[in-house]
Amino acid sequence: MELIDKIRYNFKNLDILQKIILIMIIFFVIPYIVNTFLFLFNFNEFSVINLFDVSPDLIDLLSKPWSLITYGFFHSDLWHLIGNMIIFYLSGSVVLNLFGSERLIKIFILGILYGSLAYLISYNLFPAFNNIKSSMIGSSAGVMAVFIFLASYNPNYSFRILNLNVKILYIASFLVLIDIIQIPGGNSGGHIAHLGGAFLGYFYHKKMIQGDNYGNWIIDLYNFILKRKVKFKKRTYSNKTSVSVKDAATQKKIDLILDKISKSGYDSLTKGEKETLFKAGKS
Repeated sequence: MELIDKIRYNFKNLDILQKIILIMIIFFVIPYIVNTFLFLFNFNEFSVINLFDVSPDLIDLLSKPWSLITYGFFHSDLWHLIGNMIIFYLSGSVVLNLFGSERLIKIFILGILYGSLAYLISYNLFPAFNNIKSSMIGSSAGVMAVFIFLASYNPNYSFRILNLNVKILYIASFLVLIDIIQIPGGNSGGHIAHLGGAFLGYFYHKKMIQGDNYGNWIIDLYNFILKRKVKFKKRTYSNKTSVSVKDAATQKKIDLILDKISKSGYDSLTKGEKETLFKAGKS
């Protein structure tokens, strides 16, 4: 019990980004453990992932509607997981500090949902996918949503790659272009889902600057599942600014910090500057 209490305590003290990454790792490992036991008992035709992956087959979807979201918490291989989590951490840490945990959760989950819907619609609409049996797992659509949201909010934000500062706008444009041109080449559903997530990231940013607190049902669902209670919160957002801040002086301070991030990266910020971003994100 002491070990369980310690694990529970440590998990509780992680931020939401760290929690999601840890959950992704756990959900990656569990199917392998379960499948080992199934193999030992000669149940080789069943895989636990089949309960959670998403399929364009409408009958299959009706039997497991939760798969529209749950597919995003499983990965096909280790490199699939590692690649997604690196991008998610790099972009998600900035979004978390700028906008807070609730908005990060909404963008990520909505990105996963938009990815599965884009996949579902495309496979039932375009003749190229007729009579193709397919299923999909992976958090790439949610990760793409967070990345494109950050690129939409601050296109001049830079990542340091091989001693070069590369603007996120260029990286985002490259990723979207790659997904478009690779649709005919294989993993079509995955690339289409990425584009669905990218659209959500851009769309969410537009809704935010219009003052629309889009996707509140995600937080209600999150609280219901993980906290066993639903909190209905009403927040107002300015139509004239990208972030809700108390006054123009605070906004100017935020802009200076963002400029510093673009030039030197998030790790160059002082503790006080990080706290300023965090408070602005929660306001």
